Amino acid sequence: MTDTQVSKGLKKLPRKLIAELASGFVGREEEARVAVLALLCKQHAVFIGEPGTAKSALIHRLARLINCRYFYYLLSKYTVPDELVGAIDPVAYKAGKFVRNIKGKLPDVELAFIDEIFKGSSETLNTILNIMNERVFVDADGTVYPCPLHSLYGAVSYTHL
Repeated sequence: MTDTQVSKGLKKLPRKLIAELASGFVGREEEARVAVLALLCKQHAVFIGEPGTAKSALIHRLARLINCRYFYYLLSKYTVPDELVGAIDPVAYKAGKFVRNIKGKLPDVELAFIDEIFKGSSETLNTILNIMNERVFVDADGTVYPCPLHSLYGAVSYTHL
């Protein structure tokens, strides 16, 4: 196989992923293209739309299609960062150790979807922003957790702008 054949094959992959992602969602081809483009560029995206328009379902499907670790959370003004990054282990804390349980939380996943992202407090949004920009989570004790996050998708409903 030549380099040209490989390049042509690789160019077809995003189109196939977009088609597979958009299938089953009526009128969501543009959102599928944006989601895949963000993924390919290792960037992030925000989806704005009416409630119930498959924003979260689209990204959940993308995570299944690429078979990656995925995190979903619905923010509110009461959300605290520990809900996103994991709680401190109380047993270890009693023993004098500061250990955070990040398994399955935002610092441990490759793809994330944060619903109603603009509802979060400044503390919560700053935590998310640091993980998005730096791909690390720095804990209160100075522990640095490298984050494998590839892309984070946020969503907001028109009714919450």
